[in-house]
This record gives sequence, structure tokens and C-alpha cells, in this order.
Amino acid sequence: MRNFRSYTSLGIAAVLLAGCGGGGTGTSLTPSGSSNSTLSTSLYDSPFRSSGGTVTAVNISISKVELLGSGAPLVLATFSPSKQINLLDYQAAPLALSSGSIAPGTYQQLRLVLDTSAATNTSVVVNGTTSPLTIPSATGGIGFGNATSIDAGDGAGTSGIKVNVNLVAAAGALYGYVIDFNAAESIVQTGAGAFMMKPVLVATAQNVAGSVAGTVKNNAGSAVANAQVVAEQSGGTVVNSGVTDASGNFQINALPAGSYTLVVNNQWTSQAGAAQTATGADGTASVTLGTAVTVTVGTTTSGIAITD
Repeated sequence: MRNFRSYTSLGIAAVLLAGCGGGGTGTSLTPSGSSNSTLSTSLYDSPFRSSGGTVTAVNISISKVELLGSGAPLVLATFSPSKQINLLDYQAAPLALSSGSIAPGTYQQLRLVLDTSAATNTSVVVNGTTSPLTIPSATGGIGFGNATSIDAGDGAGTSGIKVNVNLVAAAGALYGYVIDFNAAESIVQTGAGAFMMKPVLVATAQNVAGSVAGTVKNNAGSAVANAQVVAEQSGGTVVNSGVTDASGNFQINALPAGSYTLVVNNQWTSQAGAAQTATGADGTASVTLGTAVTVTVGTTTSGIAITD
């Protein structure tokens, strides 16, 4: 696990809007009626690297999207056959997954059911070589705020990934969430050609969400790569993170609007347990940006320069 390096993050955007989603054969099984709200989900991502190699694909196969509350799971979409996608195909524009009506009520989690019945369904391609990307059978809360969990799916050959949303839906209202699938914190190399995904997702209501982006360089002006940049609220609570790429660039998504302290970690351990070391930094100690960064709803606060 020590050799894996992951730059930037994968992402999922979950948006409660009207419309029919998915592309392909997504089928909504949600109730209809004027008193209901509507929910749509879409998915996006960013590139990353592994052990200095180039990753050209992160493949997953989605069979179902659900919303979980106190009753039976509410199915937002099913795909038959399962929807096979390369996450790296959706960097510029998101992929719509589902859309449907939801009854008023309280919902705790959004759930993706993955089809893992074939090794190529969930895999990563590094330097042209395809390797299976395994998912643990089940976990408790993991990631920032313990907001993500894994279950055994809907039976053999499936896996369920859940992220907390804590939605209280009122009749006829519109809601939204931005959910960042943080690959740098999620995917670890467990051996030669072996990779595991312990998903770390961060969900933030769309009407309060924004992001930050910037560059980390050393005193000579050269890029610092594979450094973890965390966004902390008052009290030192980490909300989410990003990892610098080969040019020192980073982006942190799904941040509630407000003031943050950015901290660069040159030696760090991912939420999935992988020990990491940045390259190009002047030292190994963490560096804190001296000026607080303000996150604004619906925008990316960019141009942040950190000297490491």
C-alpha cells in the first residue's frame, strides 16, 4: 500500500432536479404525484496517477441507484444490463445517472449498487495494464466524518456503497447534493498489480457547496507532487481533501460555504490506510496557509498559491 500515489479525486454530483437521467437503460421506480419532490443523480471525476504510472481508466459497473430512509429502499434507477463506465470519461461534464420523484420524508443515505460479478467490471488501468479493483465486503463508517460505508450489495457479485446525506424532503421542494468520491483517499495498492477501493465520499447540500483550487510549490518555484491538502473548519475538523498532481495543482470539492484553513501534509496516511510522501517539497513538515480561504456557494475559489 505504500507505493500508491493518487492525484486529485473522483467525484459524484447528486442533484435533486426534475428530468429523466442516466443515458442507457436507467429505469426509475419512484412514486409520482404533485406532493413529491424530485431527485436526480449525476457523476463526474478527475484524473490521478499510481506509483508514478499513468491511470487511463477506473471502471465501475452500476446496476442500481437508491435512496435510503426509514422504510424500504427507494429505487431511483436500475440498469439492465449494468451501466459500465470509465470514470475518467466524465472529467469535463457529468454523467446523469437517474431522476425520479421522492415522497416527503427523512432519508439518511444515497446508495450505489455495483455489479462486481466480472473482474473487468471494477478495475483500474495503469500504464496500459488492467488490474482488478477489489471492494471490501462490508465496513462501518469510514472517511471524513465516517460518512461512507460499504455493504454486501444485493447478493453475490454485487457491492453497495453508501454515503450519508441526511435529507429531510418537504412536499414539492427541490434539493441538491454534491458528493465527492475522493480517489486519493479511497484507492490503495495492496501488492504488485493489486488494488483495493475503500470508498471515501463527502456529501454537501448543493445550495451551500463550493470548492477551492490552487497550486503547491517549493521555495524554488518547482511543483510539489502527491501532497495532501486538507480543508479544515474551526477547531481543526477536516471536511475534505485533495492531492497535488505532477504540476502541484489541487482541488477540494463538496465544501460547505464558509471559512477554511488549508494545510499541506508532505507525509500522510490516506483514509484507506496508505502511507504517502510528497515529492519536491523543501521538507517533510506540514505547512499551513497563513490566510483563511473563503468558500462561496456554486463557485470554485481558485488561484490559491501555497509555498511548501
